Amino acid sequence: PLDGVVPVILSSALDSVHGPWDAAEWCRRVCDRHGTQRVKFSHRRSDLPQGQVQHVEAPLQMFLSEVVSGTHEANSLYMGEHLLEPDEQKDVLQRLPGILQEDLFRESFPPELSVPALCFIVGGPGSRSTLHADHLSWTGWNVLLSGTKLWHFYKRSTSNDRLFAARRVPQWGLDVHPLGLAANWSSDADLFFHCEGEPRLGSSHAFRPRHASAHVGGGAGVALPRPDFEVVQRAGEMIVFPGDWWHQTYHYTASVAVCAQYCNRRNLPRVLGHILDWCGTSVDVSSDFLKSSSSLEPAAQVRQALEVAMKYRFQRAAVLDDQHRRHVKSAATAEARPKSMG
Repeated sequence: PLDGVVPVILSSALDSVHGPWDAAEWCRRVCDRHGTQRVKFSHRRSDLPQGQVQHVEAPLQMFLSEVVSGTHEANSLYMGEHLLEPDEQKDVLQRLPGILQEDLFRESFPPELSVPALCFIVGGPGSRSTLHADHLSWTGWNVLLSGTKLWHFYKRSTSNDRLFAARRVPQWGLDVHPLGLAANWSSDADLFFHCEGEPRLGSSHAFRPRHASAHVGGGAGVALPRPDFEVVQRAGEMIVFPGDWWHQTYHYTASVAVCAQYCNRRNLPRVLGHILDWCGTSVDVSSDFLKSSSSLEPAAQVRQALEVAMKYRFQRAAVLDDQHRRHVKSAATAEARPKSMG
């Protein structure tokens, strides 16, 4: 299960041979070091167009002083993938349970195709993430250091992708090709758009979703199925989950968390399959490659998979460019023909 089969909750996951995890002391050190650093965060207001947030920049300490006053209608969320220094990252990563320690993203992927080592998240009451499924189909994990947070998970399927009007957004490998080598699944639906009652644990309340804008006027009246998993996460708990499932979080209280992702020998075929699929290889080619390379060491599997993926990515781009040139030439020829006077 910890390799991204289903969401799993671990208690006291960062308590280790290094001793109990003092999350409050670690947070204080982070805030002291980075308090004057300007950060960009998203601010949600009810009057903004569907799926949009306002992006604001301010010193971290100013954001932290104001984020606690959030409400369901107006709230702020910060996700910093590049804030933490290596020593701050190490304090967390060295405490991970043994089964999460192997990470081929760090060990076997080329440095120019790295993924962020650790993300620092601060959300005010009422804030929520977007509804999405992660690129690279990795296994994700999230440790809540303070506060309380609600998670909704939906398995990815043709029907759910259609229900959420999924859009693929390139996220990784953009320096290699404009379409990237991996893409997430994104939706402007909001599972927590409206709340009947006071949104806090112990109080009677119910969330009502806002459907994806592509369905407004059409499928907006269609009731969403219940999530495959609904999880209330409390301080000290870690959630390990399949990154390529649809997921969205809701912060009941002001919350602080750290999160990351991993790829190990057991879920490497899923990650490489994602890359091959997004780059345009056929199902048969991907399946044959993954079978034939399974006996290789991870670094060799990654290297060969990237070679195949980039071959198909650039080959596909060349075909599209040729089709575009043909279309432009055809349009120009038609425009140059004598016009009928009749």
